[in-house]
Amino acid sequence: RRPRVRLVFGSLASHRFVMRHDADHLGQIFSKDTQAIFYNYKPGPVQRMLDFDYLCGRSTPSVAAVIKPGSGEGFEKLFFGKNEVPIASHGSIKAAAASHPRADVFINFASFRSAYQSTMEAIQQPTIHVV
Repeated sequence: RRPRVRLVFGSLASHRFVMRHDADHLGQIFSKDTQAIFYNYKPGPVQRMLDFDYLCGRSTPSVAAVIKPGSGEGFEKLFFGKNEVPIASHGSIKAAAASHPRADVFINFASFRSAYQSTMEAIQQPTIHVV
């Protein structure tokens, strides 16, 4: 039986050509259309991902949303090239996954203490396929 969620360690950018393989499936984990939900919003890493996306010629950012645990809904203004773009901000994993069903990657910047709990919650979401 094929596992539903893949755990990948490292950055999304450095695993551009990572392949998955199991008895039922052989294929790419990430593509030019992959979008991610970024947990525990950190402006620096998110902005660097957007800079990399722009330099690679992506038409849309790979970051669909950021999660600021315990906060409300809103937007964060970041740059995609020379343009400022609003990135949705959510207070919970469940709200972010429900609002962005095309985002199937979960990037976890949680502290060591809360990483397990947030990863397990992300795995419970039907739209998340890579953590």
